[in-house]
Amino acid sequence: MTGSTIRTGTLTTRIVVWVALILLTLWAVLPIVWSFSASLKTPLTLYTSGLIPEDPTLDNYARVITSDGFPTYLWNSLFLAITSTAVALFVSVLAAYGFARYAFAWRHVLLLFILVPRILPRASLIIPLYYLVERLNLLDTYTVLIVTYCATAVPMSTWILMGFFRAVPRELEEAAAIDGASLWQRIWKVVVPISLPGMVTAGILSLREAWNEFPFVLAFTTSSEMRTLPYQLFLLRDSMGIQDWSLINAFTITTIVPILVLYLVFERQIVNGLTSGAVK
Repeated sequence: MTGSTIRTGTLTTRIVVWVALILLTLWAVLPIVWSFSASLKTPLTLYTSGLIPEDPTLDNYARVITSDGFPTYLWNSLFLAITSTAVALFVSVLAAYGFARYAFAWRHVLLLFILVPRILPRASLIIPLYYLVERLNLLDTYTVLIVTYCATAVPMSTWILMGFFRAVPRELEEAAAIDGASLWQRIWKVVVPISLPGMVTAGILSLREAWNEFPFVLAFTTSSEMRTLPYQLFLLRDSMGIQDWSLINAFTITTIVPILVLYLVFERQIVNGLTSGAVK
């Protein structure tokens, strides 16, 4: 009787978990599926056909790619995302190594304080940052965007990498030191290669944030030459008069596809990196 009750309870738990997972997956996937479906329709068939387009077309994607300024917006997004991710990882490696290897005073307090940029809403930071950026004459520059992107990516990357660096045996570094390796060489040639899953995880998450970032671009840039894909997507709706939702959805899919591809390619490394970092 007890065994039967346990099996029934386990089956019920599994059903509840699977139902919750299915609902969560549908909640996340259906908007993307609907947007992709709308991007394959013409403005006239958008409201008349169902989820599956009756006569799918790629004309909307051709209009997006050939639109004025699209290469500039794509370049800005790529340059800002890759550069800020590289800088953030470089800084995070040094910070995470310091927190993982050195027991200095107020270490835990400082570790909590570096999370402040991620705790505070970005909207609350825009006004004070704007005054600071204006006084430094950095408005409409790549520099201000890279710095602000790094400021939000470094805390997350530091926490992820710190868990991996703590798991690297000190004996490996000691052996490298005996062979004449400097501190710099021990970090980049011993610790970092062993912590590669954490580096991939931190890099992909930082790249995603920089690619999707919108409030800072909106606040700190004014010229069209500095627009990114999310910024142009925001302006697209207001600049068209009568809304061409098929074109807007095609632009949306074009914007999110690179990040989706990265997640699909590195999905296993990201999951392993997050779970391993949490356990370590």
